Amino acid sequence: MKTKLFSLMALLPIITFAQYNNGGLSTGATSNNGTAAPAGYTWSEVQNNTGNSTESNTTAGVGCQKVGTNSNFCADDFIIPAGQSWTISSIELFGYQTGYSGTTSPFTGVTLNIFSSNPSAAGAVSVFGDDTTNRFASSSDGMMYRIFNSSVPAPGNPVGTTRRIWKVIGTASKTLAAGTYWLKFQLDAGATGNFAPPVTLPGTRGLATFNAVQYQSATSTWTPLIDAGNPSSAPDYTMDMPFIINYTVLGTNENLQYDNRVVLYPNPAKDYFKLNLPPESKKASTIVFVYDAAGKLIQSFNYSESYDIRKLSAGIYLLKINDGQNVKTAKLIKR
Repeated sequence: MKTKLFSLMALLPIITFAQYNNGGLSTGATSNNGTAAPAGYTWSEVQNNTGNSTESNTTAGVGCQKVGTNSNFCADDFIIPAGQSWTISSIELFGYQTGYSGTTSPFTGVTLNIFSSNPSAAGAVSVFGDDTTNRFASSSDGMMYRIFNSSVPAPGNPVGTTRRIWKVIGTASKTLAAGTYWLKFQLDAGATGNFAPPVTLPGTRGLATFNAVQYQSATSTWTPLIDAGNPSSAPDYTMDMPFIINYTVLGTNENLQYDNRVVLYPNPAKDYFKLNLPPESKKASTIVFVYDAAGKLIQSFNYSESYDIRKLSAGIYLLKINDGQNVKTAKLIKR
C-alpha cells in the first residue's frame, strides 16, 4: 500500500503559492533629509531622480475611491507569463486617509474588476468582478507613512506621520491563462474619502512603462495618471499603481514572484545590463539565471553590479533571480 500511495502522490501536479507585485512603495527607514521613521515603520517618500536636486514628484496619492455618489476608479496592467495559468485568490491594495489617527484601518470596502485589455479603450471585456460588489476581506497596517520629498526641491517638505498607509485585501476567485490583463479597483473608507499612493521606486520619478489610468465618474472620462512635478516647470511623469496578486500556479516547484521592483536597464541591452532589486534580493548568495525562449538555461551570474551578455545571441530571454527564498523574474531583450 505504501508503495502505491507514494506512486500516486508522485503523479499529482505541483501547486505553488506565489505573488505578483506590481510595484514598490517603501523607500526605507530614513527620509531624504535624514529623518528616521517610527520604530518598525518605513517611509514611502515622493521621489526625485538620482542626481537631480531641483525637481521631484508632487503626488502623494490619487483618488481611486468611493465618496458618496462620487466614484473614481484606478486601473493598471499586469502580465501572466507564457505557459502559466494563475488561480487568483486575493488582491492586496494600499491607501491612506490624511490626518486619520485611529489605530484600526478606516477601510471597509474594495471592488475588483479584471479586464482582458485596457478598460479605458473601447471594447474592453471584464473577465472577473465588477464595479459594485464589495470584495473586502480585511485591512491592516501597511507599516509605512506617505510623505512628500523632504529635501528636493530645497528646502523640502516637513516629515510627518499624518498619512499612515493601510493594506486592503479583496477576495478573488478566478483562473486566468497567460496574457496581459488590467485590474480596475476602488477603495472605500467612508465619507472622509481616501487616497491611493502610486508606485514609488527610490531614486526615480518613474519608468517609461508606467501606464496607470483613472476613471472619474463626475465627467465619465478616463485619463492617464500623471505626476506634474515640483516645481511646475518639471517634466511630467506617468504613474503606476501598487498591488499584490496572490495566486497558485501549476507545474513548478519554485516560489515565483513577478515583482515590478525588479528593474532591468538598459533594456534592450547590447553588451551589459544592470539590475535594480528589492532589498531582500540584494545579497551575495543571489543567482541570476538566463533562459532562452525554449526554456533552456543559457547562462548564470552571481549577484553583481553589472552582467556581461556579449556571448548571447540577439533575442528575448527570461531572467530568474533566485535569492534563496523566492524567484523573481524579468524579461531581457538582447540587441
